Amino acid sequence: MDYEIGSRAGDYEILAVLGAGGMGKVYKVRNVISDRVEAMKVLLPNLEGDKELADRFFREIKVQASLEHPNIAALYTALRLDNQLVMLMEYVDGVTLEAMLRHGPVPVDKAVDYFAQVLSALAYAHGRGIVHRDIKPANMILTPKGVVKLMDFGIAKMAADRKLTQTGATVGSLYYMSPEQIKGATNLDARSDLYSLGVSLYEIVTGARPFQGDSEYSIMAAHLEQNPIPPIEIDASVPPALSEIVLMSIEKDPAKRFQTADAFRAALLNVGQHPAAPPAPRIAAAQPPPVAVVPPPAPPTMPPPPAPAARQGSHRGLYVALGAVLAIVVLVVAAMQLPKFRQTSAESSAAQAPPVATAPQQAPATAEPAIPATTAPAAQPPVVQQTESRTPQSQKPALRRETVTREAPSQPATQEPPRQATPQQQATPQPQAAEPTNAAELREIREQLMLLGTRAGAAKTSLTNLQNQQARQGLGLRADIAGAAQRMEYYLDETEAALKRGDSAAAKKNLDMAERTVSKIESFLGH
Repeated sequence: MDYEIGSRAGDYEILAVLGAGGMGKVYKVRNVISDRVEAMKVLLPNLEGDKELADRFFREIKVQASLEHPNIAALYTALRLDNQLVMLMEYVDGVTLEAMLRHGPVPVDKAVDYFAQVLSALAYAHGRGIVHRDIKPANMILTPKGVVKLMDFGIAKMAADRKLTQTGATVGSLYYMSPEQIKGATNLDARSDLYSLGVSLYEIVTGARPFQGDSEYSIMAAHLEQNPIPPIEIDASVPPALSEIVLMSIEKDPAKRFQTADAFRAALLNVGQHPAAPPAPRIAAAQPPPVAVVPPPAPPTMPPPPAPAARQGSHRGLYVALGAVLAIVVLVVAAMQLPKFRQTSAESSAAQAPPVATAPQQAPATAEPAIPATTAPAAQPPVVQQTESRTPQSQKPALRRETVTREAPSQPATQEPPRQATPQQQATPQPQAAEPTNAAELREIREQLMLLGTRAGAAKTSLTNLQNQQARQGLGLRADIAGAAQRMEYYLDETEAALKRGDSAAAKKNLDMAERTVSKIESFLGH
């Protein structure tokens, strides 16, 4: 029997139609005696023709009446009216989560809050032996105060025990039914509700259903056979931990799902704290790099400054000491320029730049760049140039002569004999010229290792957090990701060892391998 808006049904005035389905209609009514607004569900009118269905309704009404929970719409009373079974329920003013989906996916933090409330209601009901069996976004109403109310306890259970295409089994419900429910199992337990809730959560955070189909059969087949796309692959903003939780909740085998609503809720609440977790990995990740940079390249650059300072001071002394013979020195400089450019112009231009970079590494080499760097003084260069005109690679003998000249400027010409050490010094400039290139390459690799170490530290911390979350739920980290984490540590250690050996080729090879494994882990984590 249908009631017109404005008509009366016993002591209730019909205010509006809230919904209709295979089980009957739901009206918004006002009790004319108490003036309280309520929801009135009018069930199928053919109860006398189906005594078994009527008996089961009565039992479920009694169970529904026993439920008192802030997240469950309360049942006030039930009565017969014109051969119809009528249930008077708490009227919940709000919007269903199904209606919210029309505006797109719900933000993760809000979705976690809403579903944690629903799971609290389910834990309460399951603890009393009640299985909802019709969990879906349309049965979850959000009030203006942010409270979620779970609707239609017991009624859907009756529909699930009948054929899927008959009473209460709409196509919309098929999208959320568990595999065992689709198979017609009669011993459904709480894990069936958790499956339906997982499907609902999947849709809420991604805006898409995990199982699609253009017919009832194809939808049911998808539930039974199809593997859903991970939520994180549909929306990259979904936290990896939440994606894993959703996939676990919709496992086809009930034994692989969450076994209780409390376990599901605990996992969700842990994800609810996840948005605050990412900064922590960055702070923690700042510590590993110093370990990888134990031999920093900076110290070698410190020795050069004192040498130029000493030279500048010695030059000023030479200018004063040799002021009297300045004219003679100028003539000598002019006389020696031609031999210098004829024999050593190419050699001096190639040798002057490298020693500056290699000076910090070898004590004897630190003085070599001093000769080209101190050509400004008028006293020393002539002696050096005389030596170069006779022995092209006798820079170190000239260096010794420079030291003597500073102590006794009056004997510039007597310092030529050290030229005999030239054969021993000819071998040393060659490795010195090759070292700056290798040192620069090692320095570049070390800098890249520092940056990669920061990323690896953040990835390792995120993996640890995820692994801890899964361990509390009886899960383990994916084997390929766990292996990648071990390889990442190995390649980073090998890169550091190669750097210490000075083997740039091995260091670069291991650094490239480490980069690949870090990128794989970051892709898995959604970074």
